Amino acid sequence: MPAFRACNLCGNTSPKLRWERNGYSIVECNQCGLQYVGEDPKNIDFAALYSEAYYTGGSGQVFADYVGEERGRRASARRKLRSMRRRTTRSGRLLDVGCAAGFFLVEARNYFETQGVEISEFSSRIARERFGLDVFTGSLQDAKFTTDSFDVITMWDVVEHLPDPKSVLVEASRVLKPGGSLVLTTGDVGSRYARRAGPNWHLLEPPWHLYFFSRATMSAMGAAAGLRVGECSSTGVASDLRVLRSLPGRVVTNLLGLGDIMEMTLTK
Repeated sequence: MPAFRACNLCGNTSPKLRWERNGYSIVECNQCGLQYVGEDPKNIDFAALYSEAYYTGGSGQVFADYVGEERGRRASARRKLRSMRRRTTRSGRLLDVGCAAGFFLVEARNYFETQGVEISEFSSRIARERFGLDVFTGSLQDAKFTTDSFDVITMWDVVEHLPDPKSVLVEASRVLKPGGSLVLTTGDVGSRYARRAGPNWHLLEPPWHLYFFSRATMSAMGAAAGLRVGECSSTGVASDLRVLRSLPGRVVTNLLGLGDIMEMTLTK
């Protein structure tokens, strides 16, 4: 049997193999239930993985033209902002971790004092040069922000990409002000659709996605970082049926909590 890495949440060293996908092993912790890529992420070249090709279609997967989708992505950012500001503070200092080219920050700066962190040199340069945003290239830990700096931290579809999400959430907790909120989205492997799709679930995409959280394991990861769950809602899709993937269909299924992406608010 191959030796898989320990669970990032509870440290258990004997996960069980669930699936094989894109040449990687998807395993599940026997103790806490966290699902993740069993191979060591240290062997992944993240600079190459998130190079310009990732955003322009040159990698053959992911985005065909991320930068060219600015209009739609900024509209999506405005929807996220409306939802987020109903559940958290309406102003203050906001940090977007994994901000890419900064489309969310462009909209958020209408209400917040904004900063961003982005590992991709290509997209962080766009954020700075095109939009004049304050974006640090590197990891959250590398940015070395002062303790209790931010009222809100956002991670939109980011946590599943991180090689060590627990340490990043611990750092996010450190730089959040007391009472501040971390708002994140990530795939929900515990959703009915993901469970039904099994190894064919569309968000089961290593090496880009390294972790596959359920609501329970995401809540536990937040608790391990000193954060408590404030609210969790459903987005994404719930079926392969065209009628349920339409905008009205997604609205209904998300109201019913059946979408395969969770939006979770964690409070310090």
